[in-house]
Amino acid sequence: GENLRRGMLTRGVKLNDVLSRRFDSGGTGDCGAEGTCATCLIGVTKGAELLSPMKQQEEQILADKPKWRMACKTIVGFGMTQGDITLMVNPKRW
Repeated sequence: GENLRRGMLTRGVKLNDVLSRRFDSGGTGDCGAEGTCATCLIGVTKGAELLSPMKQQEEQILADKPKWRMACKTIVGFGMTQGDITLMVNPKRW
């Protein structure tokens, strides 16, 4: 599989929502894929089964947003699965 954040950035998709407030400090900015800021959030509208399972840190941060994922902590094609996926970038704007 491929890390979702790296894959999207490689393909020119802007992830970090400038309007997002960091989960860890309340400030703004990118944590560098540490999974502490939650500014790389994406919404999954189709194909969630193609993504790696959430680990504890991501589950805690996104407990009230079951269709959101942190791109930096998500692997696409987990377990060598294939299929279609539809994502919403910067879901806080929707």
